[in-house]
Amino acid sequence: MTKLIAITGGSGAGKTTVARALARRLGTGAIVIAEDDYYRCSSTVSGFDPATYNFDLPSTKEHSLLRDHLALAKSGAAFDKPVYDLVTHRRTPEVERIVQADYVIVEGIHLLEAAELRDIFDVSVFMHADEALRLGRRMVRDIDERGRTPRSVMAQFFNHVRQMHETYVEPQRARADIVLVCPYDAGPDHADASAATIAERLK
Repeated sequence: MTKLIAITGGSGAGKTTVARALARRLGTGAIVIAEDDYYRCSSTVSGFDPATYNFDLPSTKEHSLLRDHLALAKSGAAFDKPVYDLVTHRRTPEVERIVQADYVIVEGIHLLEAAELRDIFDVSVFMHADEALRLGRRMVRDIDERGRTPRSVMAQFFNHVRQMHETYVEPQRARADIVLVCPYDAGPDHADASAATIAERLK
């Protein structure tokens, strides 16, 4: 039976990097899914304005659909995963076909906050990183990859991200099987070591 692994924690805590390192360690039978792909399409949100929309509320994700897809994955069935464009804030017409895998690694900020998801994972991981580090990484990522301005990144962080982290993300730490700390100087070796810790728990 397929094993499901949750890697959660704050934005910029290193979830994606560790998820990919874990997939490499586990081999060709492992795939990574981003919770971000389950954002609700902005076309379905009344009065959507990306400058003021709170993307860090759990309700912005379609967790019921993710739960259905993970249940299919656990049973060995294939499913069509949505693909969300983080620049246009819309789901693309294309989907990604996910076929049977030995391990499905899901990374995202609300995986253990969502009641309908918590009990489906075989192993859950919380990535901790200091706020200054998370903000710095988010600044670089959003400017380089998403066409944002420094001012808009800062506004979003202090208007929404910080409060949502304290309310919804940080409490997940107590629900995780493993807590990993990501330091400011974390590199490939640190990601590999974190992946090794998770892999050992899967045995």
